Amino acid sequence: MVKRISLLIIVCLFIGSVTTACYDAVEVDDEVYALVLGLDKGITNKIRVTIQYPTYKNSGGGSGGGQDKKAGGGGMEGSNEAAGTNIHTIEAPSILEALDMYGMAVSRRISLMHMKNLIMSEDLVKEGIQPFLAPLARFRQARRVVNIAVVKGTAQDYIRDNTSNIGESLSKAMELMSVQADNTSFFPRVTFYNFYTALLSTYEQGFTAYSGINDFKQLPEGQQKTESPLNLDNGYEPGRIPRSGVAKREFAGTAVFKGDKMVGTLNSEETRYFLMITGKFKRGIIDIQDEELPEYVIPMDFRLSRKPVIKGYFKKGRPVVSVSLELEADIGSIQSRIDYEDRNKIEKLNDDAEKYIRERVTQVIGKVRDEYKSDIFGFGQQFAGYFSNIGEWEKFNWNSHFQEAGVNVKANVNIRRTGLMWKSSRVTDK
Repeated sequence: MVKRISLLIIVCLFIGSVTTACYDAVEVDDEVYALVLGLDKGITNKIRVTIQYPTYKNSGGGSGGGQDKKAGGGGMEGSNEAAGTNIHTIEAPSILEALDMYGMAVSRRISLMHMKNLIMSEDLVKEGIQPFLAPLARFRQARRVVNIAVVKGTAQDYIRDNTSNIGESLSKAMELMSVQADNTSFFPRVTFYNFYTALLSTYEQGFTAYSGINDFKQLPEGQQKTESPLNLDNGYEPGRIPRSGVAKREFAGTAVFKGDKMVGTLNSEETRYFLMITGKFKRGIIDIQDEELPEYVIPMDFRLSRKPVIKGYFKKGRPVVSVSLELEADIGSIQSRIDYEDRNKIEKLNDDAEKYIRERVTQVIGKVRDEYKSDIFGFGQQFAGYFSNIGEWEKFNWNSHFQEAGVNVKANVNIRRTGLMWKSSRVTDK
């Protein structure tokens, strides 16, 4: 009995000695947490990596006021003191080695544990991104929920203009900016996991949010000489939105991939109809032309009332895709003051809205199919069941047959609310 007790004590002491304390423990302030990781084509090496991290001064974020135009803030290259962040760029053979190379200049170890955004330049992704994303997929610090985007120009310049225009926390601003995808549907919200999975999939192709820098020169100035035209298809790409403001970076549209290469883009309006097809459209104000008085529009707040019904089948050997959309809408305003609240007229407005949505959804599918030849919609999942095993499906090579697919689109719109007015009355000067 004494031997057993002694043996038990020895075992407990041994277990306690190897399980107490963390052999690889790191104090919080021994590391610096990169908020943004930017990737560009290297000039003297394979890849150019840019990181933005908090200085631990003030609150690690900021309004970005008083920034130096060249450095993106503060008074020296790579400093963004006004925003509470530092920006460093380095060239290396790989992303992971670049993180180690930062240790020759940065006093703390770089960690990706709290990274918010992965930014890739357009020039880089047009040549192929797989060699650079594969290490991140294996690296334990890279979180799968990181938001990913393609930017016009270089990621280095983009990050220099990445500041918070509301509040002091840059990380908070970045999180809320990604949520804007749900509020407006002008760009998709794509995580690293979603994108990397699509690159490896035989059912679909990848896509990301499309972003860029606005120089505020797109907003026309001066006196209006002629009546402004009514352009309902006025979708935008980043850098071309007619606006002025504080934050230069903006998200607008979708970057379309085929394999690991970017092959094209969808503008902000086309992105909305793309998101409707994939079931990721949350809500958005869409202007419908007033058929009775075409110089006016009727802004309507659209949302999906249920998930899209997508079916795929073969007809005489040709793949055919059927898309059925169910949407609800609220009338935002009636510029013409026509009484569309009337039951008979609201039915006509329903029909007009259905036609409008159906035509634009069909146009977006046609554009992606014919110009980009990339199934970013995931239609391939509807056809895989026609094959007895995965080997036959992979041999079929769905993406090559997607170019031949016929498309039928149905859209049902139900106007649920007319706002705070139950009857419109014309303005009179009598």
